[in-house]
Amino acid sequence: MLFENFQLKTVDTGDVKIRLRQGGEGPPLLLLHGHPQTHMMWHRIAPLLAKKFYGSIARFKRIW
Repeated sequence: MLFENFQLKTVDTGDVKIRLRQGGEGPPLLLLHGHPQTHMMWHRIAPLLAKKFYGSIARFKRIW
């Protein structure tokens, strides 16, 4: 299963809604992808970071 033990969340900032997957505890680590990748590029490393070091957040970045 991809992003096991991660929660799918939507954060409403008032101006935009940001979708993300969040897992782990501790200081946040924001994982951003570039074009043309998606948040799925982090599916192997995010669980390891969340387990050992940080609260990992993989954001669904909008492509304009």
